[in-house]
Amino acid sequence: MGMISYAGVNAKVKALFGKMLSEEDYNNLINQKSVQDIFDYLYQNTHYREYLEELAGVEIHRRQLERTLKKNFIRDFKAILRYLTGPIRDFFKFFLIKFEIEDLKMLLRTSLIEHDEEYLKNTLVYMGIYEDISLDRLTSINNYHDLLEVFKGTQYYDTLERFEERYMKDKNLFPIEMTLDFNYFIKLAQLVRRLRGEDYRIIRDLLGTQVDLLNIQWIYRTKRYYNLNTEEILNYTIPIHYRLSAKDLKNLSQSSQEEEIFNYLSKTDYDELFSPVAHDKSILFEKYFLSYLLKKAYHTKISGTSNVGVIISYTFIKEYEIRDIITVVEGVRYSLRSEDIKNYLIRDLK
Repeated sequence: MGMISYAGVNAKVKALFGKMLSEEDYNNLINQKSVQDIFDYLYQNTHYREYLEELAGVEIHRRQLERTLKKNFIRDFKAILRYLTGPIRDFFKFFLIKFEIEDLKMLLRTSLIEHDEEYLKNTLVYMGIYEDISLDRLTSINNYHDLLEVFKGTQYYDTLERFEERYMKDKNLFPIEMTLDFNYFIKLAQLVRRLRGEDYRIIRDLLGTQVDLLNIQWIYRTKRYYNLNTEEILNYTIPIHYRLSAKDLKNLSQSSQEEEIFNYLSKTDYDELFSPVAHDKSILFEKYFLSYLLKKAYHTKISGTSNVGVIISYTFIKEYEIRDIITVVEGVRYSLRSEDIKNYLIRDLK
């Protein structure tokens, strides 16, 4: 798709950008006293009114609000897909699957361990984005056999079936969840390689950075919280390399302490990014790298007037907006101080 081809879809996406929250909106939301107050503010003062109309006049709960926001994000993105053709459409169509995988991981934990059918009914949003999987069938899963029956014929079946015997022995969902993520990024990388020119460069830069940071985060967390050897750590890194090579990941995984990780990163292209984290242990690691990706997405949006930049930046920025709204809801719900809520947000507020 060239400049003319992107004109229509970029106009559509820019209109969606115009409906996003301002910094003033976030500060006002943080100062609300209840989930109902947050809903009322969004409904009365922002473009979210059109999405929240179905909930008007009823007592609002956190899960209802989250579900509605996520559902309408998918609706808007499917509208964007209608403007796209060829490899770029294939890429974005599959890109959405990451949200479905998050739902699937939650389904695994809730169905096989917690057995909370009501929670699933109120929470599952992305499951069945393209395939018709009924909510009733999903919430009726009680064991691994049920799980395989429901997902027979889907892209997830082979992975789930491969781990059946192992799960029945150790009841450990971790390798299943990691493999789902692993397979997703491998397929996504294949679709990225089909792109050309500016589209390839822009998407490779944003997603390549994301994968590098996910791998760094994974290695950091295993060193801090788990007792895994180098081979085990590397087995669960995403085998896609942008600014970090396979050798870099191996060296990071062999670090014996957190300080060694940051010392090594200081010799890579991510030196400037991780230098503050190395000197301030109060920084929330995941929030910090998500904040970096958000800023990078905004930069991509500014430079993407005649290419895919506007669309790919929208997917990141909108996802993070919804996550931040839910973070505010949780903070208000538990009566956190305004400054504490701000510290948990992906975006930086004044």
